[in-house]
Amino acid sequence: MDDLSQLDSLRGSLIQEDTGLYFAPIRHHSPACAWAVRALIREIRPRQILIEAPTDLQKHINLLLHKNTVPPVALAVFIDQKEHPRLATYYPFCSHSPEYVALVEGQKVKAKLQFIDLPSANKAMISTPSTDENLVIDSEEHFDTGDFVASMCQKIGCRNGYELWDHLFESRLGQDNWRDFLADVGAYCACLRYTTPKSAIELNGDQTREEHMSNALLGALKKEGPVLVITGGFHTSALIKAVESRKRTKKAATVQPGNSYLIRYGFEALDALSGYGAGLPQPGYYDYLWHRAKDANGAPQWRETALDLVTRFSRNLREEGHTMTVPAQVEVLRVAEALAAMRGREGAGRHDLIDAVRTALVKGEVGVREIWTERIFDFLRGNAIGDIPSSAGSPPIVDDARSRAQSLRVDIRDGARRQRKLDIRRKPSHLAVSQFFHAMSLLESGFANRITGPDFLFDVHTERLFEEWSFAWSPMVEGRLISLATIGDSVNSACIGVLRNKQSEIYKAGKSRDIISLTDLFVQGLLAGLGENLHDFLNELAADIKSHGEFYSVAQTLRRLHTITNASSPLQISDSLPLSEVRQAAYQRLIYLCEDLPKSSDENIQEHIESLRLIMDLLRSPGAEVFDRSQFDEAINRVADAKPPPVILGSVLAIALMADMRSPEEVCRALAGSFNGSFDHAKDRIGILRGLIFTTPEIIWRNKEVLQQIDKLLCDLTEDEFLELLPHLRLAFTALNPRETDRVAGLLANMHGGRGLEYLDSQHELSEEDLEQGIEIERKLRLSMHSDGLKAWLEEGR
Repeated sequence: MDDLSQLDSLRGSLIQEDTGLYFAPIRHHSPACAWAVRALIREIRPRQILIEAPTDLQKHINLLLHKNTVPPVALAVFIDQKEHPRLATYYPFCSHSPEYVALVEGQKVKAKLQFIDLPSANKAMISTPSTDENLVIDSEEHFDTGDFVASMCQKIGCRNGYELWDHLFESRLGQDNWRDFLADVGAYCACLRYTTPKSAIELNGDQTREEHMSNALLGALKKEGPVLVITGGFHTSALIKAVESRKRTKKAATVQPGNSYLIRYGFEALDALSGYGAGLPQPGYYDYLWHRAKDANGAPQWRETALDLVTRFSRNLREEGHTMTVPAQVEVLRVAEALAAMRGREGAGRHDLIDAVRTALVKGEVGVREIWTERIFDFLRGNAIGDIPSSAGSPPIVDDARSRAQSLRVDIRDGARRQRKLDIRRKPSHLAVSQFFHAMSLLESGFANRITGPDFLFDVHTERLFEEWSFAWSPMVEGRLISLATIGDSVNSACIGVLRNKQSEIYKAGKSRDIISLTDLFVQGLLAGLGENLHDFLNELAADIKSHGEFYSVAQTLRRLHTITNASSPLQISDSLPLSEVRQAAYQRLIYLCEDLPKSSDENIQEHIESLRLIMDLLRSPGAEVFDRSQFDEAINRVADAKPPPVILGSVLAIALMADMRSPEEVCRALAGSFNGSFDHAKDRIGILRGLIFTTPEIIWRNKEVLQQIDKLLCDLTEDEFLELLPHLRLAFTALNPRETDRVAGLLANMHGGRGLEYLDSQHELSEEDLEQGIEIERKLRLSMHSDGLKAWLEEGR
């Protein structure tokens, strides 16, 4: 401020006993502010209490005050936007929130309770309307950034705005003099506002909000007093000026209110360090301080409080399987008290405890992500989740999810993350839990994450017996479920709705429907236990497959369908689902699309040979006898006669040879013709070899004539030809796995009078650069020997 007299004037304006108007500038979720508000209400017994909260949430005040409401809770608002996804915003309350304490104490003195901020859907209340993030209605960045905070931190010796606030205000929790406390908070916040650029105030919508709140305040002054106004301290000076001018401003434009609900909230979501925009970090710590002050009916005994926190921290570690010795506890407490004394504090606070843990327990360099730091952060944050009365009117989908969790013995009492190992093949109760977890994952609720187990979506480890999951209930889970209430009253019906919505998005994405993604959706539905509810979805998928025109997509879809058709108990496929018929339809469509393989372009050749290899593996897998193999072999044989690109020709010739529809001599002639042919690109000379190795590598060791032909063709290459083809040969042979490579090496070595293992006796670590240098040296050496007339000698040695 440019004049200290302005600060004095502000301090005097907070309490206007002659007009019966009282301002309580607060910081959201501050127990010290809550204590002052409680003391103020008990002394002046206001007739009206005006609170900074959206007016459209006024209807939930009775629920907030219900005897079965246990903070932390939140009012969740879901706002539909014309050009953007639905937006979820949250207005949280915990037991130490000044606003919640004002409601509780106001009810006791029979005051009229009123929310006076703009409606939650007003654009001034939403700082980032173009996103689909979950937002909080209040933001307090100004408490922790800016020139004033930086200057004060430097002067007092605090590292950031959070420590500064604790040092100046939370340390006064439980003190009786609420007048001086609120005056100091008001002056502090006035300095914050004075050093905040006006452009930032306008951009954040603060001015619009303050105009709306001042109108409500002026209206309240015409009624019975005393009137208590509880707002974030940043707004207080502006509201005082509005009252002094007695000038009402233009009403804000009316907006359609969003759907709102009272939901359970948790300390993890409330933590300022995890992205929440208002309040203080690690709310579990401040909740503990609040209850200590209430139990003491005054300031907490700081030394006993620190001792109890260290003891609880140690007990919490033991419960999680970690250890903290008694001497270590003593040292943490000693360091915390020493730090507090050095910093001029009455007792050890949050920062002192954190620093003490890091000083006493961390060995080596201290980092932000260091394990002891993470442990003390988690402990001080807490994992409590509140509760709400049954009359709160949560959508049925939330009740269904919670009911299913409880019936399945899935612990959702708090926000702690837990793990569960499930024997999904042998225990029906475990399979039911798995289906619930999969359903909640399909809903993108953030509730459960699969760590290990069979993956039927990508056909990986499908033989495994167990699944392992991590899960944690949170307000965000409830918020996501509430946002899905428009498409389903239960978890299963919402899953169907989500599948249909995603199906619709796929249909809109392009002319050629993505049958791979559609099949993945069907598998997700099976994993979620939707069973017979997927009948129509599967029939529509069958129609899409029958009209699809991409060989690769149909091959991938066939593989997925074959995997899930042969799956045992985990998928619980209903007999009424025509899955076998759809699998056959995919097989027939694949055979039909084989006719397009000769027209393969450079862009899709790799996809096509991958598909051919996939189908070969599928036709050799368990359960493949349901397919008529002769139909595929005949179709592939026709492709070989249709002059396809070299790589495709190599693939189909190999398949036809394995099916006894082509002779080894034909394959050898094709290989020789390719090696000796004239092509624009060197890679095309080995195209047939590449296709053969990639699709059916076993042909090399099963057919001696083919291996001999490959060996002869490579040996007949000139030095320059070999060097030109080397990169493409390396690429072709990477299709072999290490065991197959050793097998081929052994066969080739035997053909030349050696043995395969002798080439593995010594290992050399050579880089690609080393190889290139060696080749260049050899080339220069040969040129030199040729110029010296040693060409004949060289060729004889070869």
